Amino acid sequence: MAEPFIGTMYAMTAVFAAAVAVWFSIRAYRHSKMVEQEEEVREERTELG
Repeated sequence: MAEPFIGTMYAMTAVFAAAVAVWFSIRAYRHSKMVEQEEEVREERTELG
């Protein structure tokens, strides 16, 4: 009787873990793009200054 419930819990845990992994990867990608843009702005300021 508990086996389907346990299977459902494992499936929900797997989906949650996958969602967290995707969220962190998107967050890291956005952060890297932001850092890259900041470096470009610094280079432009250095060239102008």
